[in-house]
Amino acid sequence: MKTSASITRRLMLAVLLMQCVAALVLIATVANHERHVQFTVFKTNLRASANTLFGALQEADARDGSIVLDLNGLPQPSKAVYSAIEADGRVLGAQGEAPRLSTASGTFTDAYIGNEHYIFYVLTGERAIDPGKPFAVYHHIRITYGLPMGRVWHEILEAIRFFALATLLLLGLTAIFLTWLIRRFLFPIRELATEADRIDSDSWVFDAPPSSKHFIELRPLASAMEKSVLRLQSSFEQQRRFTSDAAHELKTDLAIVKSSLQVLNMRRRSVEEYEQGLLLGLDDIGRLETTVQKMLTLARLEQAPRNYNQSCNFAEAVLEAIAQSQPFAELKQVQVEERITKENLFVVASKDDALLLCSNVLMNALQHSSAKESVEISLTCENGVVSLAVRDHGAGVEPEDLPFVFGAFYRSDASRSRRTGGTGLGLSICKAICERAGGSISIANHADGGAIVEMKLPIIAPDHAGS
Repeated sequence: MKTSASITRRLMLAVLLMQCVAALVLIATVANHERHVQFTVFKTNLRASANTLFGALQEADARDGSIVLDLNGLPQPSKAVYSAIEADGRVLGAQGEAPRLSTASGTFTDAYIGNEHYIFYVLTGERAIDPGKPFAVYHHIRITYGLPMGRVWHEILEAIRFFALATLLLLGLTAIFLTWLIRRFLFPIRELATEADRIDSDSWVFDAPPSSKHFIELRPLASAMEKSVLRLQSSFEQQRRFTSDAAHELKTDLAIVKSSLQVLNMRRRSVEEYEQGLLLGLDDIGRLETTVQKMLTLARLEQAPRNYNQSCNFAEAVLEAIAQSQPFAELKQVQVEERITKENLFVVASKDDALLLCSNVLMNALQHSSAKESVEISLTCENGVVSLAVRDHGAGVEPEDLPFVFGAFYRSDASRSRRTGGTGLGLSICKAICERAGGSISIANHADGGAIVEMKLPIIAPDHAGS
């Protein structure tokens, strides 16, 4: 079973890991620097000790000009190994068994005495007795001075250990402080999540906490959540209204059918009365079937599949819709005036949906037109967008109704559905088709009277047109 991951824990581990790497690099740098410093000091001490021995060469009590090594007041470390030898091989002083080294003066050499590692410094020089006099005596001296390396490495390791312990202590304190600091910095996210958790179907109030709006990184998230909640609220309320309106609409139609049958069954009637009653019932059932079919169509269109690749020639759909509505226009004595471009204008919609879109808008315009009036239809294309405008010369739309005309089951005149057969779903279906095609639809009152519906749909290349 997978355990839940923690961004806080991962962030802390990442920072601590980087600090550990930095600490290791620092310790390595310090160790290298300390090694250089300790060896420099060590060699300086060797050179100084060798010079001290050379300075301790004094004239002997004898009158023959000989010299001796006088170390009174100059104690040497117990592990120091040295020798002072004249050129003729006479040993003037020694401690331990210094190796006979053939290296030049002023050089350092590694050597082992027993199992212990030493570094020796070789110094050669000339010691004069009574210089400048005829009986002056000159002595050529070779001094070899060595000290064990153990002490140097001890100092180096002590320095490394000190820095390592200090670094570990610092990392521990940093981890504690980092835990507190990250939790404090992530508090606005937790506060935002807490506020978002309060949202439910009964309460859509979401106000991002001030702490989430204070930080630049969280401000877009808080704003996106507020907008998302508003969209969800609008969608939820729309679905709730749709469900309520659909139930009311279906209940009304069913009540009409039931009442018609009840009236028909109240007493014995003639065959003609029964036939007339059945025809009225069938007419009501047909209207109910139409409403259900439109509801299913609207639900299908609002699903908006991800890979919708159907397309059609929109100009052909407009011309076909005009042809289908011509009998109804002649019946109402309304003239249809068209200005249709003959180009191939492919849009993202199936032929049936495009025809349904054009037919609904055109029939809506014809229904609101009186005899001897006209309906104007224009189809244009500009900048990759096809525009279809349908204008009638009727009474127009009441200003207070304009924001709601695309809502499901909305009718400004409740009695019109019985008179014209409308269900209040036509414009809702048109809006769903346009939005599914990536376009838009709008309705407004024309300045010279009547209403005008305008649809804008993006055009796609014929090569990408689906079936």
